[in-house]
Amino acid sequence: MTPTRVRALLKVPGLVRPLRVPGLPTVPRFLGLVSLSHPRLVPHIVRWKAASRGLGLVIARLVAAELDPSVAEATRGVGAGLQSIGAEQGRAIRAQLGYGRDPRECARAVSLANRLFDIDAVVVAVGPDEARVITPGCPWSRESWWGQAPCGAFSRYELGLVEGLNPSVRVRYECKRSRGDDRCVGVYTWKEPRPTPR
Repeated sequence: MTPTRVRALLKVPGLVRPLRVPGLPTVPRFLGLVSLSHPRLVPHIVRWKAASRGLGLVIARLVAAELDPSVAEATRGVGAGLQSIGAEQGRAIRAQLGYGRDPRECARAVSLANRLFDIDAVVVAVGPDEARVITPGCPWSRESWWGQAPCGAFSRYELGLVEGLNPSVRVRYECKRSRGDDRCVGVYTWKEPRPTPR
């Protein structure tokens, strides 16, 4: 048996260990990696379970903030609470899967998160240091009750997720339906320019 094959076999037990991310169903780590690379392959029932558990976590955190002033101070408002949950989930994914090494991996994680809420997000790599998440808009963007404030709160979840995955990656929104654009475009780059290899 070759040394490469031995190393590959030693990794298998780690890939079947459970991936535990707050507010998401527990799945084997290999399924988490496949889902991050190919969000469209995630079955509808898994997306539904993830969205419903995530909503439960959001409600629990909002209620805790109402009942405990110290929690409310740490998570002022819905946007801050969502950003905190995103960061917590990003850190869990990074710690267990080592995911989020560059802007493209961070964009893929956001794309998967969007897919869980029935948002058809596509990741486009612009180069080694930039990726974009492009969506026609979330299902809520076509509702009369949706606007810039709820969109901004939901976007803060994405900012937190990326911060948890890799604090060196920056997200900015080039286009948003809530601002009148025909689609949403998130741009993922390094916060500081990377030195070019010699």
